[in-house]
Amino acid sequence: MRIFFLVLITFALTACSKPYDKYIGYWKLEDSSYSKILEIRKEAKDTYLVNEDILNAANLSGQNKKELVLEQKDKQLGVNNGLTVIPFNLSDDGNSLRIRENKYIKITENEAKTAIKNRQECNQLESTFREQRLAFRVFVNESEKKQRDELLKKYSTLQNQIADCKFHIPKAR
Repeated sequence: MRIFFLVLITFALTACSKPYDKYIGYWKLEDSSYSKILEIRKEAKDTYLVNEDILNAANLSGQNKKELVLEQKDKQLGVNNGLTVIPFNLSDDGNSLRIRENKYIKITENEAKTAIKNRQECNQLESTFREQRLAFRVFVNESEKKQRDELLKKYSTLQNQIADCKFHIPKAR
């Protein structure tokens, strides 16, 4: 009797879940020099939203980003670009996602939070570096050169301590 109820509960749970729920979570862009993580989440009963890059609060023009509503079609989610729906192709095992030529790998919420924290630390480090670098002119004398080179080495070391932290630091001369 217990087995019957367990089978019945399992069947009921799988019957109620939507095929789109497999898309929910965090997805990291694979094989790219640029770190990008997208988040797909469910809002309300049947609405799925995507934030195409949780590591950046603003888009390229400096405006706050908005989440996009995903369309449901043929048991797939996709984004409507105004001309067509670009499908999000989920692998059979649910661990990879293809959007056009880009491949994303599913990551945990903790990995996503760590990446956000690293990006914030990197942005702060870059800001501090740029402020301190302003103290040096383009052409420096020997005593200033030594101080500048120490600054460059210091920030190069600090940058290497933060995962995926990449901003330009000139080489010390």
